[in-house]
Amino acid sequence: MLIDIHAHAAGNYGTVDSIKIMSRKYNIEKIVLCTSPKNMQKLKAPPGMPFKQKPDSIYMMNRMNRLAYNHFFKGNGDGNQFVCELKNQLPGLIIQFLWVNPLDTGHMNSLETSIRTYRPKGIKLHQAWNPFKIDGREFKNLVDIASSNKLPVFIHLYSKKEVLKLLRFIRENQSAVFIIGHLTGTDLFCESGVNLKNVYFDTSSSGRIQGSDIKHAIDAFGYEHIVFGTDTPYAGIDEQLDRLERLKLSDNAKEHIYSLNARNILKLQD
Repeated sequence: MLIDIHAHAAGNYGTVDSIKIMSRKYNIEKIVLCTSPKNMQKLKAPPGMPFKQKPDSIYMMNRMNRLAYNHFFKGNGDGNQFVCELKNQLPGLIIQFLWVNPLDTGHMNSLETSIRTYRPKGIKLHQAWNPFKIDGREFKNLVDIASSNKLPVFIHLYSKKEVLKLLRFIRENQSAVFIIGHLTGTDLFCESGVNLKNVYFDTSSSGRIQGSDIKHAIDAFGYEHIVFGTDTPYAGIDEQLDRLERLKLSDNAKEHIYSLNARNILKLQD
């Protein structure tokens, strides 16, 4: 069975009925869900780029996403509350990650309360949408709170510069658990020499990541540090599964990537 560790409450994961359909169709055991940008529930996959993409293309996409988020997306209420409502209707299927903007004093001042209220299994951060800095005190405060509550931090990184800052942060904060979205910066992680015992990499992407990129990450970090995600609705699950299956991995490696690693990170009971 699958655990989708990276998904947004929109598109095919936007309603109880559509989530049930996806779960049955793809044999999904758990969906780790966070809000969509500004709680926009009718999101679709973005248009394809008119050039061949590669892993580093994410840095350019981040600039485009930040522009769209700040100037074209309209707010649609409390996304964390919406995800919680879906979770309450599908408690055996949905796992909530709490969306937090470290620069929002309201978010930060109420973070401990929100953790008690929503009971998330992790924190989601997105630098393309919220321009916080890894070396800022806001990020350090958030990670300290997450760690004290034994919650992993899933982060979408904005630039190579921020990747390097995160590596320095990890070196000095070895107990914090991070999930890195979209295999971002794996080349820099690989070259860093930093102990990555509590760092994991999410496989999700549309056309930007190839099977060879995932295989490189497996070879560099071990399949125990790779987790399956779809980034629904931004990418289709079929292409994500096909990309992994074409690698002809061992059954043990696939079981870890598809579910066991997520179970360990999230401390799920059998």
